[in-house]
Amino acid sequence: MGRKIKSSLLSLKQLSEAVRIGDISPTDLIEVCLDRIKRFNPILNAFITVIDEETLYRQSEIADKEIKQGKYYGPLHGIPFSIKDIFYAKGVKFTAGSKIFSNYTSSVDATVVKRLKKAGAILIGTNNLNEFASGITGNNYFYGASKNPWDINRISGGSSGGSAAAVATGMVPISLGTDTGGSIRVPSSLCGVTGMKPTYGRVSKNNVFPLSPSLDHAGCITRSAWDASVVMERISGWDPLDETTERKKVPAYTRIVENPNIRGVRVGVQRKYFFDNLDSQIESLFYDFVEVLKSAGSILQYDLNLNDTEKYQIAWQNIRLPEASEIHMRWLETRAADDYSPEVRQMVIQGTKVSAVDYISAVKTMRKIRKDFVSVLNSKVDVIVVPTTIITAPIYDQQTIRIDKNVVLQTRDALLRNTTIFNGIGLPAVSIPIGLTKDNIPVGGQIIGAPFMEETILSIAYYYETVNNSSKKFLPPITS
Repeated sequence: MGRKIKSSLLSLKQLSEAVRIGDISPTDLIEVCLDRIKRFNPILNAFITVIDEETLYRQSEIADKEIKQGKYYGPLHGIPFSIKDIFYAKGVKFTAGSKIFSNYTSSVDATVVKRLKKAGAILIGTNNLNEFASGITGNNYFYGASKNPWDINRISGGSSGGSAAAVATGMVPISLGTDTGGSIRVPSSLCGVTGMKPTYGRVSKNNVFPLSPSLDHAGCITRSAWDASVVMERISGWDPLDETTERKKVPAYTRIVENPNIRGVRVGVQRKYFFDNLDSQIESLFYDFVEVLKSAGSILQYDLNLNDTEKYQIAWQNIRLPEASEIHMRWLETRAADDYSPEVRQMVIQGTKVSAVDYISAVKTMRKIRKDFVSVLNSKVDVIVVPTTIITAPIYDQQTIRIDKNVVLQTRDALLRNTTIFNGIGLPAVSIPIGLTKDNIPVGGQIIGAPFMEETILSIAYYYETVNNSSKKFLPPITS
């Protein structure tokens, strides 16, 4: 048995090395995570299901024995992980945050869950989310809201809000999430953790309940870019059970990220659209972030002449809403009205009113916007950086945000503004914490790369968090 550890707030990089050399054991790590779940989950409501302790300790003892016998599978061996309750996991209660699935237990594993288990990771439970992943706040009509660990009066963000809160507080080192309009990156930004949305087609969505299939991405929430690179290395790749996955070789993300060289990297700062109505503190912290990159030798280029910005939101909406409606139409017609929350039921109905012409037009618009972004990334810059959100975490149940005396935005629209387009065009994007406001609330910066160039954005992220000492700066007060 290794020595007892006091905290699982260490990064996966630190934890996995300690497990590998025997300084700590998987059993110790499971115990610490369970203790933190018992301590923080009643406050933050981050988990819907926690797997029974007997099963978890049995699995951790098996991992411990394997490692001691020299059968070490790699940096995920013996590491606990959680999943947003939209992934199927064999023998585990599956809800999708809904009333409809409230008594359902899965008989299968999602491909990504299976791949993490094969790497030796131990599933500890499922995280709270917006109902059917249909929201950006972390508020759930049936299971309650997941709270922000930096200020429990504020939202965690969503729909992967439970995952972000769990990772931020060390209830678990890593969590799998999904991102259709920002559902990994927004809660990661609001909770001060790293959120990775890969290229569309890089990670399988097999046995992940869909929201909008052409916009859905499976990814991860972690404490650092290195951690995300490890998870990406294990979950990426072609899956015969998911026709959207690409037959592309998966790079050695971790090895590449460990040796970041960003001198000469061309970094584009797209201010048009992404800086509209931007909170002044976020803007200041964002410019501090890009100055760090500049000081390391990156070449900054401002205002990339990307057009059609006025079409970003409506094109995304005209794809997302009807695709979700098609998935839920049978239930909408056969289930009782109160089997859905009023908000989600209204969204499903709204999607039925989007015409085929508008849907096809939106798809064509997204193809053109993607072509424009890829052209810029191929010719002018290597990555694009923008703030993840234009506002910080709002107060719970705050329906509107006043930007100034002349501008009031719906909270949902404000949170989604800077993220949805990268779902529509399928480019890889990672959100990393770049600072804290005067009220001690996290702010995220988003790094976007060319298709299937996750290693580039993760390398930049890892460089920044290393020189910025991010691992020690972004610890919620509740954890002290």
